[in-house]
Amino acid sequence: MAGGVALAVPGPVQTDPDKLRWGIVSTVKAPLEQVARFAAFYLDMGAHRVHLHLDLPDPALAERLSHPRVRVHQCNDAYWAGKPEKLRESHQLRQAFNATRIYRISTLDWLAHIDVDEFVLAPGPIKPLLAAADPSATHIAMAPVEMLDTAGDPHHFKRTGPKAALRQIYPTYGEHVAGGFISTQSPKNIARTGLDGVRLGIHALRHHGKVVNTGTHVPGLEIGHAHAPDWETFHRHIMYRLDKGSYRNRKGRFNPLGGLIKTLLEDGGIPALRHFHTEMSVASPERLDLLDAHDMLVTATLDLDAKVARHFGDIEGK
Repeated sequence: MAGGVALAVPGPVQTDPDKLRWGIVSTVKAPLEQVARFAAFYLDMGAHRVHLHLDLPDPALAERLSHPRVRVHQCNDAYWAGKPEKLRESHQLRQAFNATRIYRISTLDWLAHIDVDEFVLAPGPIKPLLAAADPSATHIAMAPVEMLDTAGDPHHFKRTGPKAALRQIYPTYGEHVAGGFISTQSPKNIARTGLDGVRLGIHALRHHGKVVNTGTHVPGLEIGHAHAPDWETFHRHIMYRLDKGSYRNRKGRFNPLGGLIKTLLEDGGIPALRHFHTEMSVASPERLDLLDAHDMLVTATLDLDAKVARHFGDIEGK
């Protein structure tokens, strides 16, 4: 990557899957049930540590999700005391600060910065994959796959695709939506720990402001993003995403996807927005067949409720 920086991995690296330890860090603002599903998924995957930063402090949630491998951090005034006020200005800055703080004190071998609506999809047990990674690689970049609106398990996800395929799969909007994704196409990273001067951002590992480009990829290791798993979720978050989230204009740069969504709302209102979600996200049989024909379909059984029951018992109010 132009302007990037290469970092040397401090050795030795852990290559024994039985000894390797990995974990995740996340900043969350979600209902108990969603946070429980998220944490249980990674506990079941074998994470040695799950760090949850509660952007909206909630002692009751922390108590309910008490677990030997879970660490809950209340992001209250005491947590932010003495830290630069700028760090609290946006959820993106809070996320990066929280993840970097944990990265710098972590004794794990690998740490991933993951959002509460993201699930790592792996072709097999993750510890052997991490143990076998290129020892000179500072991180593993996981390409996103976008969750479709699916009625329960198995869940279907879509990959990005070329324009010719997009026009066929999404006849109304495929020409106008880059990659066919209504969320980010940027990767998420699992980073080796122990790198000095590193910032564990949302989509990149940075060293003194420069993107670290000494990462690698592991075939089949992807990040499943539940950006719009159903119409209600998509609709509920749309205004926030347009104003402060993934659809906003950034530093004077126009966001084409956000612009398209604003135009749909202005010209056709909620019915137009719902038509957009239906075409781009609903897992109709015809769309699944087309995605599969273009090698753009990923199917995975998440079994989230069973994992919650296994690690946290029955969640009240579900």
